[in-house]
Amino acid sequence: MFTYLYIKILAIFTTPKLSCYNHSIKSVYMQKFMDENVITHNLMSFSGFKGMLIFTMLVEKPCTYKEIQSAIEQNEYLKETISFDTIRVYINSLRKIGCDVQVLQDGRTKKYYIASHPFELSFSDNQIKSIIKIYKAISKSIDISDFMLLKGFIDKICRYIKNEELTNKLAKISPLNKINDKLIVQLQECVKNNAQITVLYNSSTSGKKEINILVNKMYISNGKLYIAGFNSEHNNYSSFLVSKIVKILNINPNTNLTIPVLKVQYRYKKNDNTSFETIKGEKIVSEDDNSLIVEISNENKFMISQRIFSLADKCEVISPQDYKDEVISCLKKMKEGYLEL
Repeated sequence: MFTYLYIKILAIFTTPKLSCYNHSIKSVYMQKFMDENVITHNLMSFSGFKGMLIFTMLVEKPCTYKEIQSAIEQNEYLKETISFDTIRVYINSLRKIGCDVQVLQDGRTKKYYIASHPFELSFSDNQIKSIIKIYKAISKSIDISDFMLLKGFIDKICRYIKNEELTNKLAKISPLNKINDKLIVQLQECVKNNAQITVLYNSSTSGKKEINILVNKMYISNGKLYIAGFNSEHNNYSSFLVSKIVKILNINPNTNLTIPVLKVQYRYKKNDNTSFETIKGEKIVSEDDNSLIVEISNENKFMISQRIFSLADKCEVISPQDYKDEVISCLKKMKEGYLEL
C-alpha cells in the first residue's frame, strides 16, 4: 500500500520527463495511470524511487548493504541488482541533503540507519485542532481492523511530525491508548476462532479476578475498545474493557459452547409526529393502523434494554415473559427512586 503511494507521489514530483512537458501532456499520463494503475517508465523516476526506498528502510531500522540490495532486487517495481558502490552513492546523497546517517558495527558487519533527517511535518494550531477533532470522531465507532490500519498509518506519520503536542494528544485520545498491540492481536484471533478464554481482569469494583468468556466480538464504542462474549459462569452476555485486561491466562479454541441469542417482541405505538426505523437485529413482524409488532434479537441483553427504554412510553414488551417481568421490575424501581425525592 505504501509503496504504491510512494509511486503516486514520485509520478507527480520526481519525474524529469514530466516536468518539462506542458500541463495537458502531464494530465494524459496521469489519467492513464489513475485509470489503469500501470507503472511505466514515463511515470516514475526509478533513481528517485530507489532513493526513497533506501531512505524508508534506514529510517525504520539499521540495515546492511546486503539487506538494501536484496530489498531492491525483490521490489515488484524494480527487480534490479545494484552494486554496493551504487548503494554507497545513494547513502552519501542522503547525507548531502541533510540526513544524519549513522553506522552500527558488530564485528565485521556494518549496519546503517538514519538518526535524524530534515523531512519533518509541521502544523498550525488550527490544523492541529482540526486533525484531533477528525481523529476523535473517527475513533468513536470505527471497526477495530480498520482502526489498526489507521493506527499504523498515524504511527508512521508521527515519525515526521515536529509538534509533540499533536502526537501526544493523538495517542491519548486513541481507543488503543496504553493497550499492548500483542494483546489486541491475540484477542482478534480469539474472536475469529470463537474461542473460550480466561483473562485476568482488573475490575473497578472487585479488583483483579479471573473471568471466563466465550468471545465473539471486539468493537470500539465511545472511543473505548471492548471485547464481548458469553460468560458461562454467570450465564450472561457482557462487554469488557480491553484496557482492564491484565493478560490472557488460557485460550481454549475447541469449545462446543454456543452463545444464546435473546429474542424480544414489543409493540410500538405509532405516532404521527415521529417515524419508526428499525435498527440492526430488528424486524417488523406485523403492522396495523395503530401499532407495529417488532422482534429484536441480540446476544447482549443490555443492548436490547437500551433499545426498549429509548423508545419510552411508545414501547410495550410482549415476550418473553421473564424479560417482560424484568422490565416491569426495573420501571418500578425507577419510579420508587423518583418518589423518594
